[in-house]
Amino acid sequence: NKALIYRDNKGVEWFYTVTPVDKRYYILTAIPRPLLPLRALLQNEFLRPLIQVGILAIIFAFFISWIMAKWIARPLQRVALSAKALAGGKYQRIPLEGPVEVRQLAETFNEMGHRVQVSAQSQRDFVANVSHELKTPLTSIQGFTQAILDGTVRTKEELLKAHKVILRETSRLHRLVDDLLTLARLEAGTADLQKTDIALNELLKNMADKFLLQAKKMGVELIEDFNGEAIIHADGDRLAQVFTNLIDNAIKYTEKGGCITLSTKLADGFVLVSVKDTGIGIPLKEHKRIFERFYQVDKSRKGGVGRGVGLGLSIAKQIILSHGGDIWVESTPNKGSNFVVKIPFQYIK
Repeated sequence: NKALIYRDNKGVEWFYTVTPVDKRYYILTAIPRPLLPLRALLQNEFLRPLIQVGILAIIFAFFISWIMAKWIARPLQRVALSAKALAGGKYQRIPLEGPVEVRQLAETFNEMGHRVQVSAQSQRDFVANVSHELKTPLTSIQGFTQAILDGTVRTKEELLKAHKVILRETSRLHRLVDDLLTLARLEAGTADLQKTDIALNELLKNMADKFLLQAKKMGVELIEDFNGEAIIHADGDRLAQVFTNLIDNAIKYTEKGGCITLSTKLADGFVLVSVKDTGIGIPLKEHKRIFERFYQVDKSRKGGVGRGVGLGLSIAKQIILSHGGDIWVESTPNKGSNFVVKIPFQYIK
């Protein structure tokens, strides 16, 4: 039978059941309703399971934390080791692993390490190249000076020859030092640029006239193709230095019967000046390096008489950058080269 509840006049609740014995008698069974203390209820029903779940959660959290720490700490340790190696002059590329933030850190460090390595190599090349460029003329000057002092050079003709060599080599040293100082000032942004409003096409026409005789002598045709007269705010002498270098190089590396086209084109607030030749061209792997200091594509010319020292294009690039522009080369071996100078203009005349 189902137990029923009865509350007496004192408010006490009873569980009771009524069970029939026969048609006349019934058995009434009643007991006070037990009161379960709240503390016992919480302890039995909530606290024990809660403690068990808490212990499991702590164990699980510790395990997950250990895995996460390994996942994050391992690539960070590699970054630290690579940084220590980089400080010692050795570059170690870091694999990209771990969380997104750690991968970004590793990628940034790899990029920084690569730049440091390139910069260090550039500095080593610079020192080696400067040493080489200084050694050759100094050796000649020292040799002829010693010959004069020793009396080996006696006749008037021999003395005149020695004086000419010494003068030529000291002039080379002077040009080299001037170029290095110019490049250093341009890179540092301390070069004194005398900027005025200049008609660019007029400047380029003067440059073409300047090299017309040299081009004819080399059997090279010099073509002008100017579109739109742009007025630029620039240092005319510095720009003339840039285009002197570009046109002179184009003439030197263009065979007889070839042509050089000097052209301009306006585009989006900039004027693009192109010095295009039909010469020997430049290999693709050399395109990014030709603007480096002392770098020369034609290695056979290094040390030869009458050649440059590989600073012309470096200076040209820095001059153009100081005018808010850019310079690059488009070239294919045996088909020619196209040096493009991009300069912002003030207005169109």
